[in-house]
Amino acid sequence: MTALGANPALVVSSTSAMAEAPSGVSQVTTKWGTLPGGLIAGGEIIVFAIKPSMWRPVFDSAPWLVVTCLLALVLTLLGAPFPGLSLTLTAEAVLLIGLARLGFAVIRWIPRWYVLTNRRVIDISGVRSPRIWSCVLIDIRNTYVNVPPSERFTGLGSISFVTDHPDEPPRIWRSIAKPNEIHVRIRRAIESAIDEFGIS
Repeated sequence: MTALGANPALVVSSTSAMAEAPSGVSQVTTKWGTLPGGLIAGGEIIVFAIKPSMWRPVFDSAPWLVVTCLLALVLTLLGAPFPGLSLTLTAEAVLLIGLARLGFAVIRWIPRWYVLTNRRVIDISGVRSPRIWSCVLIDIRNTYVNVPPSERFTGLGSISFVTDHPDEPPRIWRSIAKPNEIHVRIRRAIESAIDEFGIS
């Protein structure tokens, strides 16, 4: 069971640049400097920082890739090039649209991070400037592991977070490698946070 892209990494403190990953999780590490500055408050500890699998850009671009491939095939079979272009250049131009969409999806994937600390779950995105969503652990009502059909054959999964805020839709960490292991660590962190704050 394999998947493209970065695997989970564990950073045990904000003063330690990298640390050994836990048993059963890839030994790949991630440097603290990769995450946006000022993300972590004083006394907050990073449990892990992971990226979605590199299959994520492929999944996001799949409709474009399928449509452009089919269109290029149809135009070629019909012998109907675009005005001013040969049949070969027409097919290449159509395919280039799908590849451009894939390239854009890869650019969006690069700054994407999912972070778990001892206090919060954090979702980082944004190409030009970081967009950060976070939720304190004690406000998470439930979590679920989902395996959509698109992720099943790559051994990936997604984790949904349901919060105590009814007006906020569930947040989803998509295309995570070893989602069950990651989910166990998240549940453990939530339970530790509840114990720390004495919430029953």
